[in-house]
Amino acid sequence: MQPSDSSIFLVDPPEGPGETVADGIYRRLIEAILFGDLAASRRLILQELADRFEVSLTPVREALQRLAAEGFIEATPRRGYRIRTPSPRHVAELWQVRLGLELNAGELAIAAVMRGEGGPFLRRLEEIQRALDARGDLTHRRHIELNALFHQTLVEASGNRLLATIYHGIQMQLLGAWVQRGLDGWRARLASESAEHTVIINALIGRDATALTTAIRLHLGRSLDGALRDIAAQGEAVAEADKA
Repeated sequence: MQPSDSSIFLVDPPEGPGETVADGIYRRLIEAILFGDLAASRRLILQELADRFEVSLTPVREALQRLAAEGFIEATPRRGYRIRTPSPRHVAELWQVRLGLELNAGELAIAAVMRGEGGPFLRRLEEIQRALDARGDLTHRRHIELNALFHQTLVEASGNRLLATIYHGIQMQLLGAWVQRGLDGWRARLASESAEHTVIINALIGRDATALTTAIRLHLGRSLDGALRDIAAQGEAVAEADKA
């Protein structure tokens, strides 16, 4: 059974009657940025985007302002907007915040399991991981969605709604910093990711707080290393494109 992503907003949530034109443009631009359809460091021209999406300038401008606030793009005085390539420092700082939140959540999740309240979350984590392990059907987009869903579920297992809300709030920044856009490095890391997720699940099942803390630290440390390597690879790709 495939896990549902209805509880988490990532790239392409279902359209509803309350969605504005700007919301739709925002979603389509995020997808284009994340998956390499728009080149890194490319200048985003309002009229070109309005023509591309067959809308007026106003919803495009609103979508770009929202993307700039979330760190996907940057505003340059008198030059408009440009897709942002995160700096190593920005990514490292973001991962430090993420680590603190997940370690706190893990401690609370162990307590929830010991009270007998962790069953649904454990089953959901196992379900998500089974979907991640179905590598023949795993696309880049689906990997990002499922991996983010795994970590959001871990945080929700804490039972602390404020903590889960804060974590959910930085997930768009995490996606913006996940500089796997158009790169294939994520596939080479699937085996390590699967093993690390399994250790996290087993630590929760075993109610082993020390093992869980160690597992989260190792997993996010390896994840940060991969993100920094992707930054370097993307920087090289941008430099080559600029020469062309």
